Amino acid sequence: MAKPNEELKETALHYLKTHNTMTLATTRDNRPWAATLFYANDGFTLYFISDPEVCWHSKNIAENPHVSVTVDEDYPLQNPDDWRKVRGIQLEGIAEMLTSEEEIAKAVTTYVKKYPFVSVYLKSIIRFPRVVSFLEKFAQKLPFVPDFKAVSENKFYKVVPTKIWFVDNETSFERRQEVII
Repeated sequence: MAKPNEELKETALHYLKTHNTMTLATTRDNRPWAATLFYANDGFTLYFISDPEVCWHSKNIAENPHVSVTVDEDYPLQNPDDWRKVRGIQLEGIAEMLTSEEEIAKAVTTYVKKYPFVSVYLKSIIRFPRVVSFLEKFAQKLPFVPDFKAVSENKFYKVVPTKIWFVDNETSFERRQEVII
């Protein structure tokens, strides 16, 4: 039986909140590429960090912003009913590199709430004084200082979904319900 959309939305948002990596699929010149990335979400908008000069997915987004994303996990199948554990998010969306201070500030805030330790690293790649000030204050509250070095010119990106599906084998085999956004 299908869940009402509001309940399905809450289930999908909880799933996003409690997971850390996404697989981002991009294409350029008819060549597909998939990459696993850490993400943080604000609602259904996903933020990630990538190097636009080095990473294939970033280069692909510059040419074609249409992407697909999955968020799931590997489920060990140790008994015949384990297939029921499979759940996840599938989505289509539009990706873009963030350039405005306001958008980057929102992405930074969302990201460090999920991954506080990364504030030290972000301080070295963000150029907006207001955002750097926020990161310095945040980093001072950390119980330890991670040893991060900025090895590239990473930038923040976002994926704004245009369609979302929630996969839930607990409901039925290969059950996929569209989440109306």
